[in-house]
Amino acid sequence: MAQLQIRLDPWPPEYESSFQIDEFEEEVAQVDADVEGVAWQVIEPSRQERPETLYFVDGVRRVEARIIVDDSSGRIIRGLFGSAAVGAVRVQNNVASFEQIRVKRLLIAGGGTLLDPESFKVGNAILSFEALAVPENIPTAPMAGLQNLMRAEEANLAEDLASDSACVFADGPLTYLSGVMQTTVGVIKRLVQPYLSASQFQLVRLLRAGQRTPLFVITKGKYDRYSWYVRVAEPRVMDHDVAGILRLEVRSGAGLERAKEMADLSASWIPSFAGEAFRDPRSPQNLLPVGALENELRHRLGDPFTIRRAIETRLFQLNQL
Repeated sequence: MAQLQIRLDPWPPEYESSFQIDEFEEEVAQVDADVEGVAWQVIEPSRQERPETLYFVDGVRRVEARIIVDDSSGRIIRGLFGSAAVGAVRVQNNVASFEQIRVKRLLIAGGGTLLDPESFKVGNAILSFEALAVPENIPTAPMAGLQNLMRAEEANLAEDLASDSACVFADGPLTYLSGVMQTTVGVIKRLVQPYLSASQFQLVRLLRAGQRTPLFVITKGKYDRYSWYVRVAEPRVMDHDVAGILRLEVRSGAGLERAKEMADLSASWIPSFAGEAFRDPRSPQNLLPVGALENELRHRLGDPFTIRRAIETRLFQLNQL
């Protein structure tokens, strides 16, 4: 009988696994793994000088309260009060600072229902919730609307910062970026699709910290992009062999040479920002600037219990009319 070996997924059970790839297909459609013109082998780029200014962009969102809207038709219209915040960490030389923190609050309803905006006082602040209608009326639709709004705000911020930096690292895929020529680098820490065959993905397992795979092209219409894998930290002996792996991408409009430059830059410098287990349970993939930014953004959202109480008070007032 073959010897079985059990390896740990280092992310805590309250988070979904960082490695969610299900099965590999040997025939991988619409992916070109020969675009860089090198053998499919580990690339260890020469150490590059870190650009003077780097940005890390991320966002957080939170459901403040879920609601059911009664329009007298008998329909169940689902909705929510939600908050989203996006921002950036600017790293210049050895100094990091929070930049461009933006907070939005939304009153979202499904089924194309546009509610009246709501504002109420929380402590010394006035919280204003903008109305947003989403077309679907399934239970997950309002949350999807909040998520899409947050991702769009992240993309807008990344595009605003791209002209002021040698590189912007945006947490997550670049689906929402409109500027196909942008050199924003998407950093994907939860691997859901391999985009490679099983035999090609074996190279990902062999990467050491600071090494990358060759580039490969993912063809998906207006979302065509160059992508590569990087290991940011070595797994512990009990961890599975994809722990510490990130997939990164740039839109294909950046061009092959610029994509190679960004790939080498990321392999050279991203490992120095790898998360630490005592700071972040999603280490090392959740980079230190991103983890710090998430904490700051959650703080900027305000106290959830106080906001929830204000919402409940407002709904009580409305239903007394």
